[in-house]
Amino acid sequence: MNRVAAFLISIIAAFNLAAQHQSVGLVLSGGGAKGIAHIGVIAALEENDIPIDYITGTSMGAIVGGLYACGYTTDEMLQLILSRDFSYWSTGQINPDLLFEFNRPPASPAMFSTSLTRSHTPDSVPQSIISGLPMSFAFMELFSGYTAACQGDFDRLYVPFRCVASNVNRRSKQVMAGGSVGDAIRASMAFPIVFQPVEIDGELLYDGGIYDNFPVDVMRSEFSPSIMIGVDVSATPSATKTSLMDQIDNLVIQNEDYELPDNQGIKLRIVLDQFSLLDFPRAREIYQIGYDYAMAHMDSIRARIHTRVPAQARQRQRQVFRAKVPAVRFDQVNVSGGNSHQNEYVQYMFDHYAHNDTLSIDDARNAFYAAISSGKLRDLAPRAEYNDSTGLFALNLRAAVKGSLKGSIGAYITSSTSSFLFASVGYSSLAIGSFDTRLDAWIGQSTMAIDFNTRLMLHTSFASALGIEGLLSRDRYFESDHIFFDESLPSFVINRQYFGRLYWICAPARHATLELGTGVARMWDSYYNTANLPATTQRERSTNVLGQVYARYIYNTLDNPTYPVAGHNVTVTAMGILGRNTDEATQLKSDLKWAQIELRGRHFPALSNKVTLGIETDFLLSTRKLLHSYGATVAAAPIFSPTPATRNGFRADFRANSFMAIGLVPIYRPSSSISTRLSGHVFMPLRSICQNPADGSAVYGRWFHDPEFFSELDLCYHFPFGTLAAYANYSTDAANRWAIGISFGIHILPQNFLR
Repeated sequence: MNRVAAFLISIIAAFNLAAQHQSVGLVLSGGGAKGIAHIGVIAALEENDIPIDYITGTSMGAIVGGLYACGYTTDEMLQLILSRDFSYWSTGQINPDLLFEFNRPPASPAMFSTSLTRSHTPDSVPQSIISGLPMSFAFMELFSGYTAACQGDFDRLYVPFRCVASNVNRRSKQVMAGGSVGDAIRASMAFPIVFQPVEIDGELLYDGGIYDNFPVDVMRSEFSPSIMIGVDVSATPSATKTSLMDQIDNLVIQNEDYELPDNQGIKLRIVLDQFSLLDFPRAREIYQIGYDYAMAHMDSIRARIHTRVPAQARQRQRQVFRAKVPAVRFDQVNVSGGNSHQNEYVQYMFDHYAHNDTLSIDDARNAFYAAISSGKLRDLAPRAEYNDSTGLFALNLRAAVKGSLKGSIGAYITSSTSSFLFASVGYSSLAIGSFDTRLDAWIGQSTMAIDFNTRLMLHTSFASALGIEGLLSRDRYFESDHIFFDESLPSFVINRQYFGRLYWICAPARHATLELGTGVARMWDSYYNTANLPATTQRERSTNVLGQVYARYIYNTLDNPTYPVAGHNVTVTAMGILGRNTDEATQLKSDLKWAQIELRGRHFPALSNKVTLGIETDFLLSTRKLLHSYGATVAAAPIFSPTPATRNGFRADFRANSFMAIGLVPIYRPSSSISTRLSGHVFMPLRSICQNPADGSAVYGRWFHDPEFFSELDLCYHFPFGTLAAYANYSTDAANRWAIGISFGIHILPQNFLR
């Protein structure tokens, strides 16, 4: 009898506990980077043992809610958003550390490119401001294991979860309750114009905020919790907001119902109008505001929610769920979307990284970025499908290939003499044994050039290619830094070079290329044979006919070829030269024979999130002899040019056959778009080139005796298609002490036969 009574008492106690337990639903609004405040609110709730039984979210609320539903802690979420990788995903940039240098198109001044022929793959997914390539792989990597663990049922996640997307074709919201967790979250935050929509079951889905930016009704209908906590971080409606992102936000968001009836729950309205939609670098600040706001209202939250979940119980539940999450590893890769040759090429990239017939997630990431490094793919959408019987995934890739014929335009516009326009047309194919060719043209006051380059990819066990290059160019160097397109100025030196070469290039490492080649050139140097420039001086001219063999090794992870703030570049070039020089006035001829080796380094390690200290070096050692006159020797001598602005005037003191140079470049970058650079370089010729006043011939100065100094301050605003810079520099060169100016574009010049 006592046992029966005890059993009945335990049953009654259990029912009483169940009756007293309050289920809590957390509703998270959209709001771009403002949604980082959601993480702070969750941290405050957990700190006070407030349970979170269900989550619904839209856009950034879906990202935070989805991460928490998958078992991420608040610390892990904040670290993810602050990570360098997240900054690349959210801005559509490709991390240079992941690019495959061999596959990358050559750096050029191109600012805008377009396909001149239709692609094999139709435009099934609209384009966007921000590329979806980095984000698509990242979301697959982050969430595939959790999709497998819940078997595609969001009720089986660590916390049951729903997110909201918008089906524009049907003009209604779409509640995501199953399938791929990553695809659902990506669809919920696919803000129109900014991000690409996500295709699920043949439907294009956009940001859920279009029709429901605060999914209280979804929480009510899907989970019916005892009480809700709603966190609203949406922008305050205002007609005075003029930024592009604010205007898009005002146009896109249609349903502005942010109501949560008091009898159904607690609403936390956090005003964060001082932050923009993409203000992710200020994550800690936004997080702290969310945390402080929730803590300030914690007494009222605790008064209405009586149930408590201790941290230990919450941690055990998280560990139990995470133990079911399989490691993401692939035993097969399937490619579709392109033609047979294109699909075969993408498949080949992944097969190259396979070990024992499987791919780890690191291997798959390396292969993915190797495939997209060429810039020939408009999209490469990855999907991971889990096989319960093997515990492995199949990686399904849908490729969208760009048209084979591409046109590009660009420019570098500056207040000095270095401005040019750039145009390019190129043909490329995506296949094993593909053929790429392009024709580039520079048109400017200082630089005129046409460069033809073609490359045949070889079907070898490692990436390699045979190439042919031909270039015709003319470079003018003015007496000093003058105003843009003042054609009345005489050119102190004019260099012309026509050359052709054959080369073989391969990839010894992911970020490196090794090039071996041979070439021939005819070069004309027109100059004044004097250190000064009298108006009556006649121009002289010499001709060089040269042959070369060379080897060049390049390691590159720089994030920008002209104004880098991160990454490294090491270039080592060894060259042997044979040829003949002719003085056209006297017809004096001299045989030329020399060897040279040049080592260039550019290293930009980060000292903090906002500060980088760059180190630049350039060492050139050469057995090159002096020519018959001072003017001919200086005109042909290699140039040290550490910044785009140093290309403007003729700096005789910064030319030498052999030299050493080192520079420090401290950089302050308050945001991804703005940087301030202060560079200081010391240039030391091994022996400076001097003029013999008696006969105008060239003579060497004393060893290590004539150092020069150059310093420049640059204020830069970085657009996706170019950099706007204001600069001021100082040089110890007598003819070019000070210069100030502005520039816009990308400063990349044609190849030089001897460098």
